[in-house]
Amino acid sequence: MFNQIIQSLTATVKKAFDYKGRASRCEFWTYAIAAWVVNLAMLIVIAIFSAIAEVLGMILAAPCVVIMIAMLVVGISLSVRRLHDVGLSGFWLLYLSPYGLPVVYVAYLLGLDSTCDKLIEKNNKIGSCWLGWILTILAWAVGASAVLFLIFLYPGKAEANEFGENPCSAK
Repeated sequence: MFNQIIQSLTATVKKAFDYKGRASRCEFWTYAIAAWVVNLAMLIVIAIFSAIAEVLGMILAAPCVVIMIAMLVVGISLSVRRLHDVGLSGFWLLYLSPYGLPVVYVAYLLGLDSTCDKLIEKNNKIGSCWLGWILTILAWAVGASAVLFLIFLYPGKAEANEFGENPCSAK
């Protein structure tokens, strides 16, 4: 069991800059939990060393920040591949981030993704264009994060999709 977790994490880290293909639910959540544990452990260690001597905590914080940034890069590529597994484009990661509303608007203006057109049309049908945007802005941070979380829980497509073969059947 432990060897499988290590192999899964190693394979995930090796694909840090791979935004093509698909990632299974197991691969995603294994990394997400491991990253959470590592971040928590680093924060606890920094807090302990900062309590002993503030300089020690500051010295230790620099490599921890580098590790956290590296884990973020891996997490972003893994999230894009996880979205591919459920049949969504990687743009959804931008759309459904708490700060994704400006991205949606710019993508709409540039015509980058048809999903944006649907959102803009729904906002305009609410009655008042301004009311639709006000409601969207107020609900975006919480709602988008919750939707993204639920998408990551959703099982991937069993069949091949436009992003590749099912990662579970490819093994």
